[in-house]
Amino acid sequence: MNGYPNALRPGDHLRLAEDFFQAYLDLPRRPPPQSWPRYLMLCHAVELALKAYLFHHGATPKELKAKAVRHNINELLTRATNKGLSLNAAVQNDIRLLHEAHEKFWHRYPKEDAKPVYTIEQFETPARQLLDAITSAVYRTGTVSP
Repeated sequence: MNGYPNALRPGDHLRLAEDFFQAYLDLPRRPPPQSWPRYLMLCHAVELALKAYLFHHGATPKELKAKAVRHNINELLTRATNKGLSLNAAVQNDIRLLHEAHEKFWHRYPKEDAKPVYTIEQFETPARQLLDAITSAVYRTGTVSP
């Protein structure tokens, strides 16, 4: 197996998602306006977890690299729930609120004139619930090695 991320198995994506979530937790909490490094870590954890779920359910690297999907949290979440990912509506709504900032890379290239965004701390619990739901779904089938 090469080191290119799309060659990774669903379990590998989940481990990366957990690593990014842990990095989010480990970075210092800063008062608003934003802790952009923490935003980046949490959003990327969500993206990787959703991709792990989709890979587990047959998505190909080519499908998930398509421009309309690649960093699109809303599209990834829609595809995952259409494939059976069980999340309550509140968690789905919270995760969807991360989409615009993530897709437009506001956390990588913050601007003074960027429109207001949510503080990242409010997404910690929904992101943890998403990671737990995906981990449970992927590993319960017994088809993915840890």
